[in-house]
Amino acid sequence: MKLVEVYRVKTYVVPAYVDRVVEGILSVNELTVGNYRNVMWQSRDGMEQFVPSEGSVPAKGAAGEKTTLTSIRIEFSIPRDEALLRKVIEEGIYPNHPWDEPVVQASEEKEARKHQWECNINCVSKKCVRFLTHTVFCLLE
Repeated sequence: MKLVEVYRVKTYVVPAYVDRVVEGILSVNELTVGNYRNVMWQSRDGMEQFVPSEGSVPAKGAAGEKTTLTSIRIEFSIPRDEALLRKVIEEGIYPNHPWDEPVVQASEEKEARKHQWECNINCVSKKCVRFLTHTVFCLLE
């Protein structure tokens, strides 16, 4: 077992835009955990509320009026790399989210990995997995 440092990222979106936001995130990073990719969680049927201020450009509701909508939380982890975090938010979430100012939360956490990963270019009898970063990691057998 190994503990790895990650950013845990959460955002909230109305159901009609979930697929679009997910596709945007995955276009920036495959969200790989071990031998799995596209690893994320969706918590359904939450509620969000807001009151748009003057000068806002709300996709729903009107300035000065309380709006309550069904919302889904999308949550995922990425390696703790601030440049990657910014790219996921700025290129994956923001352009695909319907809100003028989407809520995106990022926290520094540690996650457990059952298998030990080691970078070794000269691996012979190990399974190699190529990530989007083009770094080769080898799963020790």
